[in-house]
Order: sequence, then C-alpha cells, then structure tokens
Amino acid sequence: MPDNKIEEFEVEKVFENRLHERLAFTFKVKEQEFKGHYHNEEIQWLNPSPIQLLDESTVERIEATVHSFMQHYLVLHDIQDIEITPVFEDTPHERHKICIHVQGEDYKGLVHNGEIQWFHPQPLQNLTKDTVEALESEIHEIVEQHEQEKNEK
Repeated sequence: MPDNKIEEFEVEKVFENRLHERLAFTFKVKEQEFKGHYHNEEIQWLNPSPIQLLDESTVERIEATVHSFMQHYLVLHDIQDIEITPVFEDTPHERHKICIHVQGEDYKGLVHNGEIQWFHPQPLQNLTKDTVEALESEIHEIVEQHEQEKNEK
C-alpha cells in the first residue's frame, strides 16, 4: 500500500467508564483524514468513510492494518503488571527476568542477547502472533532502557 500509506495513527478512549466506552482512532491516507470507533473487534467508520473514497482492496488493507494497530494498542494497555529485573548480574550469564500479567495470565521468561525465552505457559498459546510481537517489542524497549540506565551509572 505504498500510495495509500496510513499516517498519523492516533487512538484515544471515548465515553470512558461508561457502558458505551470504546476506542476512537484517526489516521490519514493521502492527506485525507479518516475517523472511526473500535469496539468488540469491529470498526465503525465515521464520515467520510474510506469505503466512499477508496477502492475495495485498499479499504480491506486499511481495515486489516487498523485491526492490527488496535490489537497492539489493546494488549499494551492491558498490561496490568510488568516486572523486569536483572539476574546473574556482573557475570557472563547476566540476563533479565521478565514477569508480566496480560489479559488475566501471568507470563515469565528470560531476555538474553535480544531474544526472549518464555517459560510455560508461553504467550503464543493464548495470544495472537501480532499481539505477542507487540508485547515483545515493548519488553525489548524496557530492557534497553534498563541497560542505558545501568551504563549511565
């Protein structure tokens, strides 16, 4: 979708703490702004809808991208607790231990040389591949921050 690239994707909660709470999103394609609501894994387009202005295959790609972005958003905002601690400090076996609580499940593992080795249960048993990738990306960012802070001391 090189000519129809999604830009400036933003998400916010609307009707927060109410029965009708949902996520509102906005983005641009070819400098045309589109808005919608995301609720129960469904997209409800506001006016103008991309369906009115773009061809069907482009709309399908845009909707797939919106679903992917929203899944990432939901997972990253559903992390209730994340703990990353160094283990085996100042030894050749130094690693980071991770404990994370997402969507009612606890996951644990070790981060070493840029790879996460998950213990049982593994996130891919309960979460989608895209969700796990977003989760792992967030973990890598936190580990990198820990490393930078350690090096600054």
